[in-house]
Amino acid sequence: MSGIRIESDNQEIEQIFTWAKRTAAVSLIADGESGPLDVSEANPGPFRHAPYRASYRAGYAHRSGYYLRDFAHQAVGAQLLGWQRHNAAMLSALLATATPEHGGWPVWALNFDGETPLAIDYRGPHEFVRELPAIFELVELVHTLYRWTGDAELLGHRAFWRNTLGAFVEAHDTHRPNGVAEGSGLGIFDGAASYNEHPTARFREAGDAFGAQYAATLHAAALERAGGATEEAERYERTARGLAAYFLHTWSRGEAGAIVNGWTVDGDPVTTWGRETTWFMPLKGLFADDQRAEALLREIDHLCADPVGAPAIIEALTYVPDLYLRHGDADTAWRWMRHIYAIRDDAHEVPQQGLNGSYPEVPFTLVAQIIGLLGLQPNAAGHTVTTRVALPTGMSRLAAFDVPFGDGTIDVGTIDTGTTTGGLWLRNGTSEPIRWQLAAAEPGFQDPHLDRATAPAASVTVAPGERMTLPAG
Repeated sequence: MSGIRIESDNQEIEQIFTWAKRTAAVSLIADGESGPLDVSEANPGPFRHAPYRASYRAGYAHRSGYYLRDFAHQAVGAQLLGWQRHNAAMLSALLATATPEHGGWPVWALNFDGETPLAIDYRGPHEFVRELPAIFELVELVHTLYRWTGDAELLGHRAFWRNTLGAFVEAHDTHRPNGVAEGSGLGIFDGAASYNEHPTARFREAGDAFGAQYAATLHAAALERAGGATEEAERYERTARGLAAYFLHTWSRGEAGAIVNGWTVDGDPVTTWGRETTWFMPLKGLFADDQRAEALLREIDHLCADPVGAPAIIEALTYVPDLYLRHGDADTAWRWMRHIYAIRDDAHEVPQQGLNGSYPEVPFTLVAQIIGLLGLQPNAAGHTVTTRVALPTGMSRLAAFDVPFGDGTIDVGTIDTGTTTGGLWLRNGTSEPIRWQLAAAEPGFQDPHLDRATAPAASVTVAPGERMTLPAG
C-alpha cells in the first residue's frame, strides 16, 4: 500500500480521505491466502476452498469475488493506493475470460482465485450476467492504467480491444445497423444494453453503452499510438468522430428538443430519466461541445437529489462526482462527495451488504475523486504530468503526497495565498525527468486520461528529486 496522503486548509476533506484510505484497505486480498469460493446469499455451503490471488473486493462485501463493473470504477483509486500489481492481476484474469466460448464477453464476476466465475452470476458459458457498457469500460481501463503506470505489458492486451471494437461490435449491431452495439432487450443473463438493472424500457441501445463504446474507441486509438500502430489509431479516431456526430445529430435527438438516452427493441426513443443511461453520456464525453450539455448537467444534479429520481443504491451515486469533475465543476463534485460520505453509515439497499460505507466502490472512488480535484492528467510512458486544478469554493490549499506514478511517485499541490490559489508545485519522485504542463481550468469536458487538443498554459521539466513551482493561471 502506498503512503499517499493529502493536506488541505479544509479539515473535512482530510477527514474523508483518511476514512476512505483506511476503509479501502479492508478490501485487500492477499496473494496465496486460502479462502472459500462461490460465497453468496444464494449458496449456503459447504464451500470449496482455493488459494486466492492478489486482488481486492469490488462488489458486494458478502460475496467471495470481484465484479467487472465495480473493478473498472475502483481501479484508479486502487492505483493511487499502490495496488498496481492487484490491478494488473485482476485485469488479466477478467480479460482471459473474454473467449470465443463466451462470445467475446468477459464474465461478470470472478472468485478471488482469479479463475472461477462467481456462481451466483454464472450458470454456464452461454448464460451468465452481461451488461454491455462493462466490456467497453474494460477497454478504457487498459489505457487508463497504462497512463498511470507506463507498463508496456498492458499494450499486450491489443487482441482484446481490437476484437471488442471489431468483431464484437459487428456481432451486436444487427437490429439497428448503425455502428452502435446492441443489447438483447431482455434480462442481465441475456446481455442487457445498460447498467441500469431496473430500466423503464426494454433497451436495444442505451446511452451508457453508447457512451462507453465511444470512450473505448478513443482510448483504443491512444493505445494504438502508444504501440506505434498509427494507421489503426487513425481508424479508431475516425470511428469515434463518426459516433460523436451520429449521436449529436441523430441518435440523441427526440421530439420537441428532448434528449434521447436509449432506443427500445421496438425502435422507439426513450427520453425519460434513466440514471446510468442518462449520466453516462456526458460522463464519457458524448456531450462535449454540445449546447445541451449545461442544461443536462443541471438536470442530472437535480434528479439525483430528488427522492423519486435518486438511485436507490449508493454505488450508482459514486459516478456523479466523476461526472462533474470531468466538466470542471468542482463545487458540484465536492457537494456529491460530501453527500456520499455523509450517508456512509446508512443501511445499504441490500441488507447483506451492511452499511453504505462498507460497499467497496465508496471508499475507492472517494480516494480517486479527492485526488481528482488536483486535475492530474497522467502520462507515465511519456514522462508527462498535466494539471488542471479546479478546487471547490472556499478551499485554497490541497496537496497530495506520494502519488504513485510510473516507476515512483509525485507530490503535487496548490499554494495557499489566504483566499485564493496562488500557484502550483510538483515534486518528481521518479527516476526520469518529468515534463509538467499546466492546463487552464476552462469549462467543458476533459477525460483525465486522454490528451487535450489545446496547448498548455505553461510547461517545465522537473528533474528527479526536484520540486518546481508555477504560478496559477
